[in-house]
Amino acid sequence: MSFPDSVRRAGFEGEGLELGERLFDAVLASPSGVRFTVDEYEDSWRRVRTEDGRFHLAIPELVDELATLDEPPAADPSYPFVLSAGERRSFTANTIFRDPTWRKRDPGGALRLHPADAARIGVADGGRARLTTKRGTVEVLVELSELMQPGHISLPNGMGVDYPAEDGVVATGVAPNELTAGEDRDWLAGTPWHKHVPARLEAVG
Repeated sequence: MSFPDSVRRAGFEGEGLELGERLFDAVLASPSGVRFTVDEYEDSWRRVRTEDGRFHLAIPELVDELATLDEPPAADPSYPFVLSAGERRSFTANTIFRDPTWRKRDPGGALRLHPADAARIGVADGGRARLTTKRGTVEVLVELSELMQPGHISLPNGMGVDYPAEDGVVATGVAPNELTAGEDRDWLAGTPWHKHVPARLEAVG
């Protein structure tokens, strides 16, 4: 309705809603895609409706927020670690890949932490630890990594989901969402702070 000439240049005919109906029918009949408009480069710029014809990217609320980024939240001594819940690794994917056999490395989705932290709490590489956030507690496999900063731990994404194997349902690793709290989130978009989850880690005897 807003740009009928663009739709007509793509090969559709009609007036008003009829034009939209023909476009919709073409979408249904074209599983590989359909060209729905044809425009010149200048046409796109004429649709920028600001008074000066420019995109205004500065959002005052976000500019104000930038000034607070150097003020880390107060640490809770009950949760001395910062957990990144959902780190992207070489052999992780989104949860549509549920069969654990495709992962050639880190098949169990280990929790990574700095060797100094591991020594302090008494856990070895390949050992088990109890990970606790205010949302829940899980047992994790531990992987020591010099790439981690002391006090910072991480779990991979795409884990903790069920897979129906021949010998029953298999679930490997930890589902990061089970450890993140919905109320701890970005004030604007409402996205939980998956990369900054206060956590506690203890060796499993």
